[in-house]
Amino acid sequence: MLRRPAPRSLEEARQLVAGLRATNPAPTKAGMTVDDRMPWPFAFGPSHIRNWYTPSPGDWRDEVFYFLLVDRFSDAHEDPAKLIGNDLTTATGRECIARLSEGHDWSGWEESGHERYQGGTLRGVLSKLDYLKGLGVTTIWLSPVLQQCVTSESYHGYGIQNFLDVDPHFGTRADLCLLVAEAHNRSMRVILDVIFNHTGMVFTYVHPDGKREDTPPYTSGSYDEATFKPLGEDGQPLDPQQGGGFRRFDYIYPLELRSSASFVRAGTGNLGEGKVFDTVAEHKRTDFLSLRKLNLYNKETLDTIIESYKWLIALSDVDGLRIDTFKHTTPEQATTFTSALKEFTERIRKHAFFLVAECAGGDEWQINYSTVVGRWLDAVLDIGEQRCNEERLAKGIVDPMPYFSGYNNLTNNTLNPIGCLRNFGYRHLNVVNDHDHVCGPKLRFAANACNNHQYTVAAALQLFTLGIPCLYYGCEQNLASGVAGGDSQPGNADWLLREAMFGPSHAIKRGLGGVGANTEDPSRIDDGVVPYPPRASITCT
Repeated sequence: MLRRPAPRSLEEARQLVAGLRATNPAPTKAGMTVDDRMPWPFAFGPSHIRNWYTPSPGDWRDEVFYFLLVDRFSDAHEDPAKLIGNDLTTATGRECIARLSEGHDWSGWEESGHERYQGGTLRGVLSKLDYLKGLGVTTIWLSPVLQQCVTSESYHGYGIQNFLDVDPHFGTRADLCLLVAEAHNRSMRVILDVIFNHTGMVFTYVHPDGKREDTPPYTSGSYDEATFKPLGEDGQPLDPQQGGGFRRFDYIYPLELRSSASFVRAGTGNLGEGKVFDTVAEHKRTDFLSLRKLNLYNKETLDTIIESYKWLIALSDVDGLRIDTFKHTTPEQATTFTSALKEFTERIRKHAFFLVAECAGGDEWQINYSTVVGRWLDAVLDIGEQRCNEERLAKGIVDPMPYFSGYNNLTNNTLNPIGCLRNFGYRHLNVVNDHDHVCGPKLRFAANACNNHQYTVAAALQLFTLGIPCLYYGCEQNLASGVAGGDSQPGNADWLLREAMFGPSHAIKRGLGGVGANTEDPSRIDDGVVPYPPRASITCT
């Protein structure tokens, strides 16, 4: 059933559900009541509600999150001798990791793969569920998995081209559904990372003189509609005679977004310019570099994005969403998006569906959006000053007061809103490392740690202070941003936080060549680039 082509529009999604209702009865699941109107695993809209969606946790404070980049975590084919099979809590595990690191040349990775797809997949994550459960992880936060622009090396998942399908670099819709179902069978939860602020580079700007600009200067208005040129799967402007194109990677899906009115078209401006509640501030209107700002001021555009994510939730039975670039939307847009999804998940009986937002910019942005959006937003990522304070405290290089005072309700007899927020215990995710480090150097905790198991102190702080603990993939394996032999990387590039944990030897081919027939297709491997030096052949027990 999931091998059918993905719907191209919201209308096709509704028709697909209607067609399946008569031909695919819902399977029974132990302990759950099944509504026979619902074809597994599809549901869409209030008239198609099934009764057996997996209930959400009663209290998210009891969960331990683990955030991973799908492309960098696992391809399901790890050599048992490599890092993922070793236990840092044992002397043998630490010794083995040290031996495996001997002779490893970080420059090979830096030269030929750090900004390209590496080959991690949803099946790879599936293969490591027992590993994660053994760590004590109860909730897996996946980086975005929706289809990316094929001409972009957006392995991170934040440049979406199709809001109705899974990117073939990562797998299929069936792989996503299977991963979520198997996690649920282990009493684990899955959170999907989603974006409603922007898309990938699905169009470019072409001026009357023929000059193309992918990142033109910001304008307080909009670039003329005549400059708006949709891009095809080859990265070139589409021929108008194609009617917008219907190849898999052409332009954007769903089709309802195929209009210049769906985008602000303001060019590339300053992502930090303007006040938090200024609804037309530059940071709320600009393209995100080459990523295209959606026109959420347009009700039809916002409704389309909301309906697309209802489709994704209904398809996959995920337990929550992490919402990217939240501060780049207006409070009204943010509230409309979150409230619509909360109402939808209430109707399908996921009563505590979890919504957590990234509000970059520090405490001010986190508390302002938490307050304005209110009960529709469960939590924010605590990725500002407090993250830096916690990391330094865990290394023993600062006084503990800056960290613990972040939980104070009062500061100098004045109400401290962010401290009040943290005191709830469930309104923020406690983060030490992540894939961005919007505050502080872009280096993992282990990069400058005094020993190879110092992260246990950071983990203890996360687990035993207020907030929902969120671990970052590789911290348990002492990944250290390429720092070796006492050398220190400058810490100014995202890729230093995004190592491939499973040890690939080559990157994936660029463009359509990297898609292949499926994720097991060997033709996807780019063996024409500099290989990463193989690790020594060591057997660790």
